[in-house]
Amino acid sequence: MKKVFILLFLICSISFGIELKSIDETLKSDFKKALNIMADSKISKEQKPLELFKLFDAYFDYSLMARLSLSKLYKTLNKAEQDEFIKLFVVNLKTSFTQKLGYYSDQEIEFVKGELTNKNRYNVHAIIKNKSENYPLIFKFHPANGSDYLIYDVDILGVSIIQSYRSQFSDLSQSAGFNEITKRLQSVSLDNNTTTK
Repeated sequence: MKKVFILLFLICSISFGIELKSIDETLKSDFKKALNIMADSKISKEQKPLELFKLFDAYFDYSLMARLSLSKLYKTLNKAEQDEFIKLFVVNLKTSFTQKLGYYSDQEIEFVKGELTNKNRYNVHAIIKNKSENYPLIFKFHPANGSDYLIYDVDILGVSIIQSYRSQFSDLSQSAGFNEITKRLQSVSLDNNTTTK
């Protein structure tokens, strides 16, 4: 498992974005590719999350996600602290995702619709389907890199990833400060309180 976490640092997270007119078809295509990766028995358990990150990294705005999750506290940090936080946040987010892949068991993800909620926001609605339940997802895009759009948040079952992190960071900053936040990011997945090994 340690190899996975080391490789997470090495994965290229440069964001290129998607043209607005191409978002729906891009996600439909990449959802299918993701399902093929998960179903492919020739790809190891450790390699699967890395293949998924290669697929989706280019249009996730990890830097903005990190800044939004820390809210006002982010602006009080110096440049070195900001850079450190973003790096730790991205690895923590990917680690949490990697751990959750362990619960995958033949679910499907289905594109529902895309909608322009205002001139600067585009949401893609999808559903994770399994035998007993359906779980709604919303991928939230904002314009970046000129005419291209990037994902800045994901709602799962109506719960925003960014809001979840923000709530936890807010509690920690009030009780212990920024140093404690970085220590927690280094040692645990805040999303599910699982200690990284």
